[in-house]
Amino acid sequence: MYSTRRNKDLRALNTIIILVLLTFFCSADTVSHASIPPSVLNPRPTGKPIQKAYKASPLIAITTCYYKTVRGQSRYATGSYRGDIRLNGTGTTYSGKKVRIGHLAADLRYHSIGTQFHIFIDGKDRGIWTVEDKGSAIKGPRRFDLFVGEGDTGRKIAQSWGRGKGHMVKMYRINRVGRNV
Repeated sequence: MYSTRRNKDLRALNTIIILVLLTFFCSADTVSHASIPPSVLNPRPTGKPIQKAYKASPLIAITTCYYKTVRGQSRYATGSYRGDIRLNGTGTTYSGKKVRIGHLAADLRYHSIGTQFHIFIDGKDRGIWTVEDKGSAIKGPRRFDLFVGEGDTGRKIAQSWGRGKGHMVKMYRINRVGRNV
């Protein structure tokens, strides 16, 4: 199955990502996916059925979540405020905007700032999300990081997502922005 060098490298990278997520995000308090507020993972619902909305093939994505760290949280994913800032950033996107739900981080070699995706998670319409950020661990055309909130609420959602067995995330590119088309 993994016959080429590139595929072996991708498999190794995925293993590293999973180990990092398990290391950082395994804690005593958990959040079930059913308790995540719909507004967090559904910034702008469209109501379009998947099959009727797009003729192009979906991009099956590998996703993680990140959040904005706030001083005085009851707990930090890495154990400290500074560690969480290093992991998740300061709350300002690479494009210079204040991070908000509906923003995602992508590898800018494949998806330019401003590119929009219609996202379906486990078959449910989660709305339109816009690439506004990048991350040091976001490498490849199918790798994305979804912003899910701030403070303890955002941390719990991000940890819950990273701890799951995986989600089927289908993304349809709506527009193409910039030179990376």
